[in-house]
Amino acid sequence: MLSFSETPTSGIFIIKKPGRKDPCEQELKMLVGGRKICVLRKPIVSLDGLEYVTDILYDPVLKRNHVNLGLSSSSVSTLNQTVSSITKPEFAIVVNNTVIGIFVINEKLSENFLRLGTDLDLKDLEAVRDALQEVKF
Repeated sequence: MLSFSETPTSGIFIIKKPGRKDPCEQELKMLVGGRKICVLRKPIVSLDGLEYVTDILYDPVLKRNHVNLGLSSSSVSTLNQTVSSITKPEFAIVVNNTVIGIFVINEKLSENFLRLGTDLDLKDLEAVRDALQEVKF
């Protein structure tokens, strides 16, 4: 059970753009690149909404490697509701207080997975896959 002082360390979070009167609630470091990302205090999708991660896959059309992160149908519904109620939301996938990746959903998800890492080189994509595989699906 989490106490009020503890924060969830994993899940999908909304990225927050802090302002002068609206400071960052929680700042976490990116796995790749070390940049700091400001996220809301609670995830909108918890770890139990994530179902699997694939090994590294190759898309011959895009000529890019990636991994797919499987989502439960309730997770897809939550993300789609968020996309329809917030203008251009950005999301962060967090595992053990580290931002594994960030993504934007431009239109409603029609499939039960997210494609991640198409912008990464193979070494960084392996690090992302390995971090996601630490999650017990």
